[in-house]
Amino acid sequence: MILRRLAEAIAGQNWFIVLIEVLVVVVGIFIGLQVDDWNQVRKDRAEERVYLEELLEDFEANRAALTQSTSQFEEIITAMTALLEQSAMDKPDWSVDELNAAFRNIHRMPTFIPVERAFANLTGSGDLKLIRNRELKNALAQYFSATELVELVQVTHEMELVQTFQPYVIENMDFQAVVFQRVEDFPLPPAVEEGRLLEVLDTREFRNNLTQKWTICTDLLSQHRDLQVSTTDLIRILETEIGKTERTRVTP
Repeated sequence: MILRRLAEAIAGQNWFIVLIEVLVVVVGIFIGLQVDDWNQVRKDRAEERVYLEELLEDFEANRAALTQSTSQFEEIITAMTALLEQSAMDKPDWSVDELNAAFRNIHRMPTFIPVERAFANLTGSGDLKLIRNRELKNALAQYFSATELVELVQVTHEMELVQTFQPYVIENMDFQAVVFQRVEDFPLPPAVEEGRLLEVLDTREFRNNLTQKWTICTDLLSQHRDLQVSTTDLIRILETEIGKTERTRVTP
């Protein structure tokens, strides 16, 4: 209809009508583009909020996992320190059962595997651009770079278990007496030589193994504590950003 009127106006050399019709077309196109842009922005903000909520859920899970792992490392380190103190005595003041129970911690390997579902989706889909807060994007990148280092040290810990700690136990002790049982429905029978630990308690090799365990665990504890701080900071940023998107959604 507009094109027909425009053609008739040009044919009749009615330039005022031509100008009006052209303005109507231009304004219509402009409004249409603005509406499209507004709809895209609204869609982007909705998707950003979903990602923020998923990130928050992931980091709350990470915080819980780190709380558990740091507590376990503290228990292991305490046990290794106590055994080193017992080793330095002329005669240990702990019972054989207490010594064996403390030594079982050499088999424990707390690990932290970060939940990164939302971050993987963001980076894999190319949607990271939806996150407007640059501080948040930088913090996410730094966080998951730090977890890679933690995972590397955890692998080293596992290698030490297989290559150092377990061979030492099998060679020098009664494995049944110091093995760390992870299930209750398949208990081991009583150890035959539960006192074997006393024969190596005051040796250099015994202390070196404990110190190696102590070194790895204190390293990992320090890294897990740093991640705890970073996790708490990220949760704070995410909660703030989610609050902003909520206010934007309800504000006319």
